[in-house]
Parts: sequence; C-alpha cells; structure tokens
Amino acid sequence: MGDGNDNTIGGGTFHGTVVQARNVHYHSTAPTRRAPRLLDAAPEVFVDRDPVFEILAQAAAERAGRTAPLVVVVTGLPGMGKTATALRWLHQLAADFPGGHLQADMSPQGPLRPRDPVAVLEGFVRELADRQDDRPAGPDELAAHYRSLTADAPALVLLDNVVTAGQVRPLLPGHPESVVVVTSRSPLTGLRASHPRTLAVPLRALDAAAGADLFHAVAGRPDVLDRPALEDVLSACAGLPLAVRIAGARAGELLDSGEDPAVLARELIDRRTRLEALAVPDDLSVPQVFDAAHASLPEGAAALYRALGAHPTPEFSRELVRHVADGLDADAEADVRTLVREGLLEPAGTGRLRMHRLVHDHARAAATSAEDEAAAGWYTDWYLRRAAAVERLTSARWRYGPLFAGPEGAGPESAGPESAGHDFRDAEEALDALEADRANVVAVAELAHATHRYAQTWQLCEALRGFFFRRKYHADWIAVCELGLAAAERCDDPLAVARTHLELAFACADARDGRAAEHYRHALRLASAAGHARTVSSALEGLGLLALAADDPAAAAGHFARAVEALDGIDHPRGRALLTLHLGRARSAERRHEEAAGLLLRARQLFAALPDPFNEAKALWHYARARVRADRSDEAVAPLDEAAGLMRTCGAPEEQAGILLLRGDVAAGRGEREAAEADWRTAAELYARVGSPSARTARERLGG
Repeated sequence: MGDGNDNTIGGGTFHGTVVQARNVHYHSTAPTRRAPRLLDAAPEVFVDRDPVFEILAQAAAERAGRTAPLVVVVTGLPGMGKTATALRWLHQLAADFPGGHLQADMSPQGPLRPRDPVAVLEGFVRELADRQDDRPAGPDELAAHYRSLTADAPALVLLDNVVTAGQVRPLLPGHPESVVVVTSRSPLTGLRASHPRTLAVPLRALDAAAGADLFHAVAGRPDVLDRPALEDVLSACAGLPLAVRIAGARAGELLDSGEDPAVLARELIDRRTRLEALAVPDDLSVPQVFDAAHASLPEGAAALYRALGAHPTPEFSRELVRHVADGLDADAEADVRTLVREGLLEPAGTGRLRMHRLVHDHARAAATSAEDEAAAGWYTDWYLRRAAAVERLTSARWRYGPLFAGPEGAGPESAGPESAGHDFRDAEEALDALEADRANVVAVAELAHATHRYAQTWQLCEALRGFFFRRKYHADWIAVCELGLAAAERCDDPLAVARTHLELAFACADARDGRAAEHYRHALRLASAAGHARTVSSALEGLGLLALAADDPAAAAGHFARAVEALDGIDHPRGRALLTLHLGRARSAERRHEEAAGLLLRARQLFAALPDPFNEAKALWHYARARVRADRSDEAVAPLDEAAGLMRTCGAPEEQAGILLLRGDVAAGRGEREAAEADWRTAAELYARVGSPSARTARERLGG
C-alpha cells in the first residue's frame, strides 16, 4: 500500500486481544499516596510544660528500632491544656514525619457519645489516597488498608478527646516509627495493657509564675492588675490553663473598655460568683467543660461528685468518702475509681483524695439544696465522731456531750465510731490522723453552725480539745470554741453554755490570751446556778491555774482547795488527781518543798492508777522541777527520764520539749555537757514544730 504503514506483527505467537498502535499510554490502577497536613495550628500563647516536653522529646528520639508506633497518652482535667500541649509538641516534630499529619476529635458530641473509629478511619483513608473506589467495606479490612497507606513513611496522628482504648487501636498507623498522641481525661489503662510501651503523660496545674505569664500574655500587658489582685485571680484559677486564659481575656477586655480589672479579682475570690466569672457566652468556658464531664458520669458517681462538692474544702479522707457513699447507698470504690479515671478526683497522699478547686466549686453548684443538706449532715456526723474517737485516746476527762455518754461513747440513735472507720491503735496515730483534717474540722464546725446544727457544733468544740491542746493550734482552737459557744447559746441547755465557756477559757489560757479568766468566771456562774459540781470544780481549777501562772501561789491554792470541796461526794478520781498535781505545784512555788514533793508523787500514783500516762508524765516533770527548786537536782534525774519515756507516746511535743529542756539543765549542772546539748537540741526542734516561743530559750542554751 502506498501510505507506508505496515500492519503485520512478527516475532512470535500471540493469544487473546492484541493492541497495535503507534503510541501506547499506560495508566496504572494503583492509588496515589498523599501526605495530608491536618493538624490544627499550634497555640500561639503557651507557657510552662518544659518538663513534659523533655519527656516527650526523649521518647521521640528513641523511635528508631521500634516495632510499633510510639503511643503517648496525655491526660488531665478538662481545661488543663491537653490539646494545646499535644499540638505544640507535634508541630515541633512535624518536619521529621513525611508520612502525613492526621487529627481527629474522638468525641465531638461529648464523652457520652464517643465517635466510632470506623468513621475516623474512612476520613483518614480519604485524605491519604486519591482513589476511593477500591476502599474496603469491612472495619477490619479498612483498618488494614489504613495501615498499608501509612506503612511507607512515619506519620503523626493526634486523637483528641478519646473516651475508650477501643477508639485508638484501629487508628495506629503502619510505620513503626510513627507517633500517635492521644488526649483523654481517662488514663486508658486498657490501651497500656495491649501496648505496654504506651507513654503516660499526666498534666498538672500551672505554678504561680507560669500562670502569671499566661495571664499577662492573654491580657496583652503586664500591668493589667496589681500584685495582690493578680495573686487573688491566680489563686482562684488554681493553675487551670483554661481558667487563666479566660481571666486574662476578661481582664484585658475590662481594661480596654475603661473599667477596673480588679472587679474580676473580686468576682473570683467569692466562691458564689467564681464559676460565672469564668464563663464566656457562646464559647468554651470553665462551667461548660465541667458540665460535660458531670453529664458523662454514671448516676452513682454523679451523685457522689455532687455530694463531695458540699464538703467545705476540696481535700478529704477516703474514709469520709466511703461514709458519704454509704449515705447515698452507692458503691464507694467503684464510684471513686470512676471519678479518678475521669480526672474529677485525684489521690492526695495515703488515704486522701482531693478535687481541683474549680471542680469542687462546680460540684457544689451542680447539687440541689436537698443534696447539700443531706451531705452537711453526713460531714458533721463523721467529723464529730472522728474527733470524739481521737479525744477518747488523748484524755480520760469527763465530757458532757452525748457521744461520750456510754462505754463506747455512742449516742442512742447513731452507730458507734468504730463503724465509721475511726479505730486507732494509740493517741499518736489518732492525733496524726486528725492532723490531716485540721482545716476540715474547723470548716465543718463553721458548716455545722451555718446550717443550724447547733448541738453538733458545741459538741465538736468539746470533742476537739485533746487534739488542739496536744498539737497547740491555738488560733483554730479558739475559733472553734467561739463557734461552739455561739451555738450552745442557741440551745435550751445552760450547762452546754457553761461547758463551752469552760472550753474557750481553757483554750485562751493555753494560748496566754487574757480572756481566759472572764470565761472561767462565766462557766463558774452558770455551773453554780445549774448545780453541776464537776463544772464548778473545773472552773475553779482553771482560775487557780491562772493565779499560778501569775505568780500568786497562795491565791492558786485557795482556788484548788475550793475545787476539791466542790467534788465532795462525787466519784471523780481524775479530777482529784489533777487538783493534787496543781496543789503540789502551788506549794512548790511557795517553797514548801517537802509538802510539794509529797503531793506531786501522790498525783503521779493517782494518774498511774487511772491510767493517764500524759498527766502521769506531767506529775513526774513537776516533781523534778520541785526537786531542782529545793536544790536537790540529783533527785530529778530518774523522774525526768521516766517522764520523757511516758510523754513520748502521748503526741504532745510541747510538753515533751519542756521535759527535755529541764533534763538538759540538770545534766549541765552535773557537768554532762554532751547529754545536755542533745536534750536542748531536741527540745528546740519540738518547740519549733508547734511554734512555741520557748524554742528561743532552748536555742539560747545551745549558744544560738
């Protein structure tokens, strides 16, 4: 043919369809891989978290040689900055991850409706490959396809607001040097079980310096608030980054509009307006994030959450939480685990739990008035019983309150203290247990009074004497006694008023507060009118001790003698032992040495018979002082050794220090300087522990 084209095919035998053409273009059916960049922008304003980034950087540097992607679980309270921290770190890594950067919100409608990971897989696959017509339909096949698409190069994946470990596993990419960051309120223990090398990174509250930096960065200028107002704002926000950001934004807005930003500080100081001050209309706010957390809780955990909000402070004993759960007829252990897992409750040391301050505020605001009222009753009852259990172990003195009426100290309508978890081995353990709740017992006394539980308030005042006396917290002691007195005056019980005057007088006397005599006289007058000999005797005893402290031993002896007369016909061996001790001290001050020695040794015998090791040790101590005053120091050595041994078990550091100070003086007088300095040094430490001014006296002995 003349056109020059040759249609013949040579070179072998061919079967099937043969395509013959001048130019052949081949089109592959394999999908093209893409490397999407889906991460949200890194936060422009960011503070602190350097220790967290150091941990993360070390983990990222060790990716080589891994057989599975690095999984990092960032946990923390709502508003603690989990997402911001994750984004900040992932953007620092971005250049080293050519396989793509993926991000998904795993619970956009809240934790009650976690997102199906298959839906997220579909979105990730769509971003990673151009062709979608060969995408597998089944979830397992889709997950395998996703791993294949991410197998060639390391990828970054951010899974935000994860609710369950099951949401994470299908979304782990195929390349073993990939990094997956998960943010969650829960620690996702199940994920660690299936991926043991999962790195847990809990976020804590910002410290004051970081909080100030964040506040000023958001507010736009460093002088928006003076230092006291700024400290109030930061204290109210309690290191929660979301709260600090909102506070900074509001302060800047107030300043720009010509208003005083200190208004914000006043709103945040007041617990009643704090959450409202941290709410932003139509935007993410502190109340919103906590509302969502509360709404996601099972019924029992939600009820416990609200009840704990009614506690006057955000830290408390696990035993108390069990007591409240019993009142709710709930499963305490399961509900506590839920609240801890959700970040709404956290361990605070052995046997202790706490809520973040703003969480605590929200829990209280979420409760109904009926729930508040019920919780106030549980708290008052529990702390009263706890104080009574401690008081029994610290002193055998007579008390008026009904909790001390029976052999177990239980009132007729309530369970005994043992059933409330108040068993203690000895006084020291009991005092240490109550030490952790010192702020709480004061706050509960205020709560009891504010909720008109007047009988419990004055009983709490009485039950706390042993603790406050041994540990020397005078300001708290006097405050509780003043509440107790005000409460007793609301009750139709003149003897309760007399007894609380007595408690307040004793607290004032121990604190060297000049009001002690006035309250002892009120107690004496009311007890005399009521014909209550024990209280009459105790008031006279107190007045005698004040006279003794004022260097008037003759007047003191007169009061003690009248106190003994008041006990005529009453079986009160401890009262008589105390008055024998006091009279011995008065006689020693009058330099009637042998009479004093006899009385003090007699007092020691009486206390030993009760038994009452605390006052037995005091009797030996005062006997030793009397012997020193009589220029017979050698006779003081053995009693002081015995007194120190007894007092060591009583949890009374100030009295222990007094014994050691005197023993050191006696040793120094005998030329035993090394032993003296050892006693003085320990005395100084014990005095300092309770804030006693006598610490200076002990240090002076040491030449300090």
